[in-house]
Order: sequence, then structure tokens, then C-alpha cells
Amino acid sequence: MSGHRLVFQMMIAERSVRRWIDARSGDSGLGAAGAGVLFHLAAYDNALVGDVSAALCASPSGISGLVSRLEKGGFLIKTPDQADARAVRLSLTPAGREAVAVARDVVKELNTEISDGFSDEELDVVARWLGRITQRLT
Repeated sequence: MSGHRLVFQMMIAERSVRRWIDARSGDSGLGAAGAGVLFHLAAYDNALVGDVSAALCASPSGISGLVSRLEKGGFLIKTPDQADARAVRLSLTPAGREAVAVARDVVKELNTEISDGFSDEELDVVARWLGRITQRLT
């Protein structure tokens, strides 16, 4: 086994990525976590809160607070599920759709920044490694 401190390096890298995204969210208050919710809703509009939480590997309490902030920010609306009044569905607002477009540009810039200096083959290995972590630990 190599002397790499992979877990530590991965955790520090994740924090750096979040700070980078948060710094570019301007005064929107969206941030990295909020962008994740909006990206999911852009692909699966009118999704159940539980499905969004599962997709983002978020805790129910964490997603609840985040959804409330996004709703107050005008990025999404919450509606009761017609089949189960206890369940809540989330949909993007026009402001949320605009925020998704801006966030996509930010993520594209970030991907360019963090992949600079690496070959496609090296990035394929990194992507495979990260995917394997997700599969094995969830």
C-alpha cells in the first residue's frame, strides 16, 4: 500500500471544491449543496424530497433545511404529493432554472480547472476510482 493519505486528501479536496463553488455563487446564497438539488430537479422535476435526498446522499434533516432555504430564495416550490399527503414534491421555478444554467457554467469552469494537466486516460482512472468508492460505501 502506498503512503498516500487518500481519505484525508479526498476530504480536503471536497471542501476546497465546495468553497470554490460557494465563492462563485455570488449573493444568490445557492452554494454547492443547493446547486446539487437544482441539478437533480433539472433532470427530475417534481421529484419527491426523499428521492432528492437519496440522490444526493443527504440526511433528511439536512435536505429539509436546504430545501427550505432554496424555497425562500425563490429557486423551487414545494407541493404536497397527490398520492400521499405526507410526501412533498419539489419543482424548479423560473429563477431556479436560471440558477441551474449559471451553476452549469460554474461547474464547467471548475471541471476545466481541476482537470488541467491531466490526460483523458488519467481522468478516466480518477472517475472510475471515485465511482467505485460511491458503489462500495453506499
